[in-house]
Amino acid sequence: MSDRAIHIRPAVPADKPAFLEMWRDFVALAPGEPGNHAMGEANWARILDPANPLQCIVAGAGNGRPVGFTLFLTFPFTWSRGDACYLQDIFVRAEARGQGAAQAMIEHLRELGRKAGWFKIFWMTQPDNLTAQRLYERVAKRMDYLRYDLNICEP
Repeated sequence: MSDRAIHIRPAVPADKPAFLEMWRDFVALAPGEPGNHAMGEANWARILDPANPLQCIVAGAGNGRPVGFTLFLTFPFTWSRGDACYLQDIFVRAEARGQGAAQAMIEHLRELGRKAGWFKIFWMTQPDNLTAQRLYERVAKRMDYLRYDLNICEP
């Protein structure tokens, strides 16, 4: 698969089986991550609910098969007139990694942001995810903020 064979688009109802399969693979990569790993169905319902801020884009291979997804949401940012976009999750199937799908999804978000007047897109990654960090270092500026989680209830 080359970059030209990757097509980024909003998720559609027909993507549900592929999304759920990729979600299972995604959460399997971080078994120790706090949270409910069985949120695939609930997240899919959120994505399709126009009243919910969670949005999803998918990377499709040349044959149209989804090979990746990005979950994101936007919200007012108190340090700017433009909104911020939190890229919450990004995943590419193992067989499609290193072929430009993740970068294409980030670039697609950047274009959405330009059109909508977002101030910035931001995301986090695990410190040992060096493969992803190589991409992130090319497309964005690494910040020195630390993340703190105050869990309120069970996921």
